Amino acid sequence: MGVTVGWDDDQQMIIRLSFSGVWTNVELRSAGLQSILMIRSVQHPVYVISDFSSSENVPIGVLWQARELNQLRPSNWEAGITVTQDVFLKNMLELFGLIYMMGRHRRLYVVRTLKEAYKLIDKLKQDKLVI
Repeated sequence: MGVTVGWDDDQQMIIRLSFSGVWTNVELRSAGLQSILMIRSVQHPVYVISDFSSSENVPIGVLWQARELNQLRPSNWEAGITVTQDVFLKNMLELFGLIYMMGRHRRLYVVRTLKEAYKLIDKLKQDKLVI
């Protein structure tokens, strides 16, 4: 139970945070800081998947933690993709994106399954190549 973080591919282009059972803001912050260090360890763009499929809760104050972590985000953080079927969490993340990522191109996404997350990352990679 809690939050685990690690590279999700051999090329170190995708980090996956898995939220399972009951977790705390302290665990979120620790995993977030670990992710930031991992992203800074490479030069290429990195996509971050936050998988809430097995999460049982969203702690009070989670947006404050997310805001602080967002301020530390490295320049090669390409996009964040959240996997959840929880409507409350989806709405909360969309609000977060509107408030804290205003003026930047959209880089926060919410999908329902891990399969959709990988499909979205493939599309974002292709779109980046076209630009």
